[in-house]
Amino acid sequence: MKTKLKALFVLAMTTSYLPAMANVNVFPMRMMLNPQGSGVVHVLSKSTDTRFMTVDIRRVEHPATAQEKEVKVKMGSADSLVVTPARFALPAGATQALRIVNIQPLQKEVSYRVWLNAVPGSSPDLIVPAGSDDVSTAVGIAMSWGVVVNVPPEHPEVKLVLDTSAQRLVNRGNIHAVVTRVGDCRDSSHCRWTKINKSVYADESLDIHAATISGASPKVIKLEYIDPVSQKTVTTSGS
Repeated sequence: MKTKLKALFVLAMTTSYLPAMANVNVFPMRMMLNPQGSGVVHVLSKSTDTRFMTVDIRRVEHPATAQEKEVKVKMGSADSLVVTPARFALPAGATQALRIVNIQPLQKEVSYRVWLNAVPGSSPDLIVPAGSDDVSTAVGIAMSWGVVVNVPPEHPEVKLVLDTSAQRLVNRGNIHAVVTRVGDCRDSSHCRWTKINKSVYADESLDIHAATISGASPKVIKLEYIDPVSQKTVTTSGS
């Protein structure tokens, strides 16, 4: 029993999110609201006990950059979302649908992280403290699941501008795009592609030094990105 409990403790400490994820599934974990400004997230219980959950909304500033940070916003305010229900009980084996709605039309995409928090004490996951073999000393861990929610503008436009001297890509549009590859096409017979696979949001820039295109004319550079609305891959000139 002693060896088994120590093994359980090591597993819990090294993979602390796994017990909760095994008992509660949240999907999707990333979503773009539809053009009408709404979407649905599902919370599925695989537990044998009832959990109680609350919702916390935070706006993400400078997403996908080193300066990214979350700012807490009040649900229902002009700069927030509405999530219903905001508090709910999740019985064993049940699924709860959460409806997410944007309040007002946007001119530029806004990103949020909708946190689903298990109320402490409601069927907690257990971890045995270090140096203890007594499960009676186990402590509960309140778990949270952060769903990334992107709210599209009324008239979405991806506009990527390439600065080859600085080897940076600037999004002058009003919605993000996932840049998959950058192609150096100075050789007319083929392009030399570099994988990027990073998001660049409106008014943000992306370092693409990996493509080593310094000094190249934008006319010979091709960009491949995933359109966030249609989810189709688009290839365009970097000029």
